[in-house]
Amino acid sequence: MISTRKKAQRTPSRRGAGESLRTDILAAAAEMLGETGDVDAVSLRGVARRVGVTPTSIYLHFADREELHLAVKQLRFEEFAAVLQAAAEEAGEDPGARLRAMGHAYVGYGLANPGHYRVLFVSNLRHQAGERLADSHAHRAILLLTEEVGRYLDLPADAKETVMLGMHVWSATHGMVALRLNKAREPWPDVHEQIDNLADLLLPKRGA
Repeated sequence: MISTRKKAQRTPSRRGAGESLRTDILAAAAEMLGETGDVDAVSLRGVARRVGVTPTSIYLHFADREELHLAVKQLRFEEFAAVLQAAAEEAGEDPGARLRAMGHAYVGYGLANPGHYRVLFVSNLRHQAGERLADSHAHRAILLLTEEVGRYLDLPADAKETVMLGMHVWSATHGMVALRLNKAREPWPDVHEQIDNLADLLLPKRGA
């Protein structure tokens, strides 16, 4: 039986509604990148089809595919950072509790959003002058954790001890997510038990 359903087309934007179209384009691209976790699999033409506009309409907001991908990465990182910060705030004032909460939120986000996580930290997308945006996001994620490590140690965020422990915490937490996403069949321990165990191993007793 031949379907008589026609592909939905987006109603042309009213004058002044360009920002709404940009938001729709970003949402569609983010959805597609989240589904695939692969920047190379998401084209402007494919995004246009999902939004229901012509590819030309996308060029009014983004110069090329890479610019659109970069905008999606920024959007997703802001979401990711907000999740970590909200978890810390909900945990209260104790730096140790805040760090544990951020760890649980970190792995929770990564495992619940594997496509977005791969786009943020794994996909090979370059920024201006050859800078890897994935590296930039990794650096910002490290800073979020390192600032809290500094509060825990009662040291400046740029102190050697703070930076070193922050790198240990981030490396281990990122590894929990990345390895599970890439090696899902391994008999991993419960990830939240592992986060608590990691905190017990890495965080020195306060005042020690």
